[in-house]
Amino acid sequence: MTFDRRRVAAQAARRALEVRKRIGVPLHNPICPYEAAARIGLDLWFVDLPSMEGIYYPNGRAIVLSSLRPAGRQAFTCAHEIGHDAHGDGQQFDELVDDRTDVRRFDLPEFRADAFAGEFLMPKSAVLRAFHERNADPCVCQPEAFYGISCWLGVGYTALVHHSIKVLRIIDAARAGALLRIRLPQIRFRMLGQDCEAPLVVVDECWRDRSIDLQVGHRLLLPKGAAIEGSCARVVEDLQGAVLAEAISPGLGRAAARAWSSFIRVSRRGYVGRACYRFEEEAADDGD
Repeated sequence: MTFDRRRVAAQAARRALEVRKRIGVPLHNPICPYEAAARIGLDLWFVDLPSMEGIYYPNGRAIVLSSLRPAGRQAFTCAHEIGHDAHGDGQQFDELVDDRTDVRRFDLPEFRADAFAGEFLMPKSAVLRAFHERNADPCVCQPEAFYGISCWLGVGYTALVHHSIKVLRIIDAARAGALLRIRLPQIRFRMLGQDCEAPLVVVDECWRDRSIDLQVGHRLLLPKGAAIEGSCARVVEDLQGAVLAEAISPGLGRAAARAWSSFIRVSRRGYVGRACYRFEEEAADDGD
């Protein structure tokens, strides 16, 4: 199928902004796609199917996501499925393949849902706010700034870089290429001064308007002097200028440092079930 991709992308972006407005999330704020799905009236489930990214069922107004994908990818896929719902698409099955770029370019519903998801999660107002509040210029700042902002937006580092050049046009091709040549393990090492195989969420004192959402085993880099309340996470190490923590059990907690604080929500790694229950604490085993 051939279609005017620029026109379709612009229409999808407008639809994404309309949905944000309808559920009351300002364009300069990050958005949790799972909470957005619930407010729209979509039933959201996580399942451990390795062969797919997500499924949209229009009849039951339900979304199914693979629990086996990285957190940033899960969030983007959820926003993608919300895009199918917003455009009145029929049932959609997003199969897991190595590269869907070429397929989506010529598949109208898939291309449109991707354009919707990008604008839904990364509107220009939110991205520019993030760089401005951190005194970072996207054209010259270190990759660590992009990484931290991607954490705040709840998207992947690569997704933010691609969106910044292809849609927002706040960086050029040379800059995007340089950012994409830096691999995530390198960025984590530069921030921590040590290797880190686990997913790392970076939080600073500009982190506002959203909770810190983690899975058990995820690492968390907090501002200097931060303390953690609750049993869902624990401090691992005091680093120079920051605190390294780890998510250890499902549940709710809070991180605080000086005049800053944020709620922490931890789900099981590879959680399976309805999204609304993903942060419930595990029942204690009282024995026989």
